[in-house]
Amino acid sequence: MKTALLITPKSRMVPHMENVDYIGVDAGALLIEEAGYDCRLAIGDFDSMDANALASLKKRMEVIVHPVKKNETDSELAIRLCKERGYPTIILWGGLSSRLDHTLLNIQLLKKDPERVILQDEKQKVIILQKGEHLLENAYRHISFFPLEESILTLDGLLYPLTHRLIKPSDLYLTSNSFVDKMAHVVVEKGSLLCVESNFQ
Repeated sequence: MKTALLITPKSRMVPHMENVDYIGVDAGALLIEEAGYDCRLAIGDFDSMDANALASLKKRMEVIVHPVKKNETDSELAIRLCKERGYPTIILWGGLSSRLDHTLLNIQLLKKDPERVILQDEKQKVIILQKGEHLLENAYRHISFFPLEESILTLDGLLYPLTHRLIKPSDLYLTSNSFVDKMAHVVVEKGSLLCVESNFQ
């Protein structure tokens, strides 16, 4: 099955990806169309869109409208819908916005389903690494790890390697590492970690 690529209204660009279904989070549907891609569906409260624009959108794609006053964010509702429809991987694009509260909420959504959900934009990618072996491609300038619980970590292929290192959530020295090989080999022997890759200076 294809990957669900959720485009939020905060997205600065819409990426070209193969084997994905483009799904608009609220007005993110318009960004998808402006970029020249087919939008499979749109979901949100559409509070930024007038009635005529929303009616026009409904003629072009499936649209699921939620009330403006609700307990969930539009991104949360979109991720929930994608889970219900069986998408094995869900990329929330533009979920790392300038609004810190939304970014923190989206990280909580990632923590709820770390095997399926990815947070990404044109300069950053955030995933959760659970117990097991992981191969990470050298595609970003920086890579940082934040233990979510007491963990044991081995890092190979990075500038600052580790071997069977016990780390705690209070440990802060795992930031701003970088790749030295084409791939990094990460082994989480125990626990789980937030992995943040970025291309910022």
